[in-house]
Amino acid sequence: MCSHNSFQIASKQKDLKKKLKVSFVGEPGLDMGGLTKEWFLLLIRQIFHPDYGMFVYHPHSRCYWFSTDQEGNLREYNLIGVLMGLAVYNSIILDLHFPSICYRKLLSPPVVPDVDTADVGSVNTPTVDDLAEIMPDVSRGLTELLAYEGNVEEDMCMNFQVSLEEYGDVKTYKLRDNGENIPVTNDNRNEYVELYLDWILNAAIYEQFRAFYLGFHSVCASNALIMLRPEEVEMLVCGSPTLDLNELRKVTEYDGYKADDPIIIDFWEVLHSLSDELKKKFLLFATGSDRVPVGGMGEMTFKITKVTNKPDNLPEAHTCFNQLVLPLYENEDLLRQKLIIAISNAEGFGLE
Repeated sequence: MCSHNSFQIASKQKDLKKKLKVSFVGEPGLDMGGLTKEWFLLLIRQIFHPDYGMFVYHPHSRCYWFSTDQEGNLREYNLIGVLMGLAVYNSIILDLHFPSICYRKLLSPPVVPDVDTADVGSVNTPTVDDLAEIMPDVSRGLTELLAYEGNVEEDMCMNFQVSLEEYGDVKTYKLRDNGENIPVTNDNRNEYVELYLDWILNAAIYEQFRAFYLGFHSVCASNALIMLRPEEVEMLVCGSPTLDLNELRKVTEYDGYKADDPIIIDFWEVLHSLSDELKKKFLLFATGSDRVPVGGMGEMTFKITKVTNKPDNLPEAHTCFNQLVLPLYENEDLLRQKLIIAISNAEGFGLE
């Protein structure tokens, strides 16, 4: 990801708004949308891998936040912003787990200022609720500090510093000059909490997020962003995590099968019986993305195609067409077995 060739993506501004086409070395397939979706999915997974250390996963909130110790990787953060912008521009849904404040920061401001030194990507007066989306335990502790009725200085022995653990390494940062010698008291605890929130959500990641912000806006720069709310930008990037199989069934077309054929009835019963995780994997297998498009399932097209001469084969998917090729299995148990095997090993099944 960090090679010189990778950064050529971000450097050729005039090419960013061309239709993106992807091919995998050594794999057949004409990219009519499915390969592009798979490329984004695999790349995002690699970018967020702990080996790169650019984003920290917080298990209690199940979301990612920018590492505070990665100012040396600003080109990579810019590239990630470009990739997210490309996904939006090409209507590709990404499985990203950022807190909602990330999208508020992306719209701060919604149009990139003309002045290079202008402040971008900062949120004024972040709250403990904002922090709760990332670090709920820390947010709860700050809330308790504000409500504490005893002697804060004597009972809590805190000062204007913050200690943060990332990838097993604990570092301490000053919230104010000489902060290690300034105790937190009943009188100044509001200031401490305000500085703490601003540090985590703005100051500590300012350069990283600024690079990310500029990368995103290099592709998605548009006055239309002015009219969007943060949650609408999030929907453009991530789609919806809610999979409504009844809605999917309503928009499904059949090629060789009919809606009331026994195998089709069995198919929908099997699909409904799967765990949420397997349902998500099915969506990935069949469409190339494990998220629901903006507008819900009603905005999708989905086709189930019959094949009769391959009764022992696994189901196949043509993600560019949102098409499932389903052999005529002799019973529901065999259908369940073959479908689960296929969707559990979705990547590299000749997706198109």
